[in-house]
Amino acid sequence: MGPPPVVTGISPKEGPPGTRVTIRGEFLGTSVTDLIGLKICGCDCLLSAEWKSKNKIVARSGPCKGRGDIIVTTRSGGEGTSTVQFRGYHESIGPVKESAVWVEEAAPPSLPWGRRPMSPTTYIPPDPLGLSTEGDDCKFPEEELHEMFPDGSGKLSDDNFQPGWYLLEHHSNTSFEDLKAGMVFLQRKVESQKEGQLSFLKANTGAVMDQLDRLVLLKNMYEEDERKNGKEPLPSLQAAIEESITLADSLFSEILSRKDNADKTREALSLLTRHKFLFQLPASIDRNIRKKEYDLVVNDYTRVKNLFGNTDVKLFQKILGEIDKKIEDLKEKLYNRMKTMPINVQEQIKYIRLLISLNWEGDAAWVAINSRKDYLMSLMNKVKDHFKQKEEQEFSDKNKRKLKEAESEASAVRGAWCAAACGALSAQLHALWPLARRYFAGELAGEPTDHQRQAQLKEMIIAAVELFSDHMRTCLLSGTGSKNLPIDALRVRLVANLRHMREAYEELIKLDLPSQPLSIVEKVIFDYRVYGMTMFLQRAHKRVKGLAEKETWKIEEFTDYGAITNLPHLLETYTEEALSAIHKCVSGGGRREGVLLAEGGEPARAAIKLTQGLLLAYVAVLQDLALHLDDTQEFNNNNLSVALEQRIEEGASNSRSWQQRLLLAGTNAHYTRRVTLTNISEAFHNYGFPAPTEAIQATKEALSTLESTIAETYLEHKGDPLVGTIETSMDMGRHKTDADAVIDDARPYVYEIINNLIAVHAEVDGVCGAASSRYVRLICETVCEELARLAACAPGAELVAPQAAFQARLEHTLLHVATAEHLTRKAENYLMEALSTIPPLENEEEKKRMDSIVEGFKKRMELQLASLNCNMETV
Repeated sequence: MGPPPVVTGISPKEGPPGTRVTIRGEFLGTSVTDLIGLKICGCDCLLSAEWKSKNKIVARSGPCKGRGDIIVTTRSGGEGTSTVQFRGYHESIGPVKESAVWVEEAAPPSLPWGRRPMSPTTYIPPDPLGLSTEGDDCKFPEEELHEMFPDGSGKLSDDNFQPGWYLLEHHSNTSFEDLKAGMVFLQRKVESQKEGQLSFLKANTGAVMDQLDRLVLLKNMYEEDERKNGKEPLPSLQAAIEESITLADSLFSEILSRKDNADKTREALSLLTRHKFLFQLPASIDRNIRKKEYDLVVNDYTRVKNLFGNTDVKLFQKILGEIDKKIEDLKEKLYNRMKTMPINVQEQIKYIRLLISLNWEGDAAWVAINSRKDYLMSLMNKVKDHFKQKEEQEFSDKNKRKLKEAESEASAVRGAWCAAACGALSAQLHALWPLARRYFAGELAGEPTDHQRQAQLKEMIIAAVELFSDHMRTCLLSGTGSKNLPIDALRVRLVANLRHMREAYEELIKLDLPSQPLSIVEKVIFDYRVYGMTMFLQRAHKRVKGLAEKETWKIEEFTDYGAITNLPHLLETYTEEALSAIHKCVSGGGRREGVLLAEGGEPARAAIKLTQGLLLAYVAVLQDLALHLDDTQEFNNNNLSVALEQRIEEGASNSRSWQQRLLLAGTNAHYTRRVTLTNISEAFHNYGFPAPTEAIQATKEALSTLESTIAETYLEHKGDPLVGTIETSMDMGRHKTDADAVIDDARPYVYEIINNLIAVHAEVDGVCGAASSRYVRLICETVCEELARLAACAPGAELVAPQAAFQARLEHTLLHVATAEHLTRKAENYLMEALSTIPPLENEEEKKRMDSIVEGFKKRMELQLASLNCNMETV
């Protein structure tokens, strides 16, 4: 509430009814609509008030009389006060005085001595005291005179004439001496009138006597007539009069009828002239309605109601009834136009104000608000039905086109749907919300404190926004267009849809809507962002699952971890493309939007989970490629030594053996675990996303398990046949050793084992590089285990001849020398276990001979040993 109005000055300070009064003061209203009341001396003058500014109002005074305050009332400040007063008085109205009322012209009064006034104005007698009257400025206030003489009057012709009133009214400032002189003048005038009457009689005695004679004659004639005609001559007189009337009527009836018609015509013409506005109003209303100048219709109707609203004239009532019917038709027309959508909000407000001015029964503004809400809901549904029908039509025509083209067209339809829905919501709320704010501000006859309708309005907006939210989720999630859409097209569509929704969200923020509907729109935008993130990661997951079809087994690069194909690079590429798309399309938030991948949030956990699924899918692809053996692919173990001599040649990708593919899968897993996963983790960091620590760790464990599985599989298919030949070769080369024979070399099976290990090492090293030691160590461990088993099955030490014991110890020693770089602790334990079953050397000479043979073996097998022990880096 603002300060109450205060009237501090008026101009003029007095006047008759209809005086144009300029009112000045403070806080006289903030606008035309803020001014709701104006009273001058108790008379309501709001209809004629013209609000100029907060310090000035111009109005016409009403039929007030006497002094009174000027009271201004505003919506913002309430009823005000006045420090000045206005004096109203009524002027004497004559035939020549212009006025707004009809004055009956009466016959002027007869004056003494046969004189008549020149004009029909009221006769004002001269001052009886013979003094000059004072001007209006010196008049005593009429209100105080009424208080002093409640039952008196100051007019000389009135029966209740009071001399004191007359003196105060006309001679309030006359001196006492002048009043005494006036009294003398009045007495002399009265005496002169008395003397004039007596002298008049003396001068006209003859005439007076003649009149007396005439009266006596008249009396005698009356008595004579009474004797002749009786005491009641009236019936005969009445008959004569009636006869004369009948005769007069027969003579002048036609003339009198014409006179009556002329009088009625003259009266009707006079009435039409005086009330021309009323009689022309129906035609004027029709004309203005055709021109859509409804303000003129309202002004004319208000004016005629003020002038003739309470008339008793039946003709006026008939015309007013016709006008009221036209106004009722106009109300119905304005009402239908106001609620018929679509319509501009300014035009709708215009119709509301017109209905209020025409006293329409009902709350026009609230009806308009409900109409806009219903139109918004129906418009959203129409947009949905239109684009759903269009999408179904695209898929119905897919027989004529390719499926991808139909899906692309359907996706474009979904994008257009989102744009149309966002535009409809923004445009209609831009009309509905300002209209509601004006309604609750009281500008459209609403009630600012109507909490029930405020709650209803809030529910309307929430319902509209929730419907928009449901449609946008349907547009996002339903159908198959999004799932099969190319990733570039999906990125473009998501960016466009988010742009449309953010633009609509910005427009809603500018409207200063309640937080609840804004949060609903914000949630839809957030769901779009989460969906985009999910779709990009799922697309990457799908592409990773299809890597098996892209594997050509062509070596793309030799790394520190061995030869790799294109799979690790494709995994890194697909993952980084998904992260880039997320960063560009959905990661960045708009105004009032939260962070998509806030650490610890549900979307971040979902992203990590999807990333883990993507990486584990890659592990599954490697596992399937490594361990899946076709019927046409078998390990070639018929001739192991020849098979192990196969080498990998770059470019021979189509002729890869299964063991080569197994090794390549192992190196891919090893490289991914050591390099690719680190690069993916850095990509998450570079794009500002939370590090997928759990996903990376789970993938590393899965890759490590896969590497172990690949190694075991390779050992199973390579090591078991190799170990299986040891006993056979050992038996084939066994012969009786003479006690005197000199042992100078190992049996052939030892060289066969070494050659086989070299072939395995060569094959694995060609693929795995430094990582090949793992496979050789495992096979060496298997070989040592087999030797320990065979040693345990041999005869006891006490039954072995010295030369045979020397032979066995020499062979185990040479195998230990050859495989020393590949022996694990477990393998060495197996060899020590085998040596423990062989009797020790008896003397130093045998030891020297043993050392000599070992040195000769090293020189002779230098190339083979170098081949077996090359690239022995710990991995």
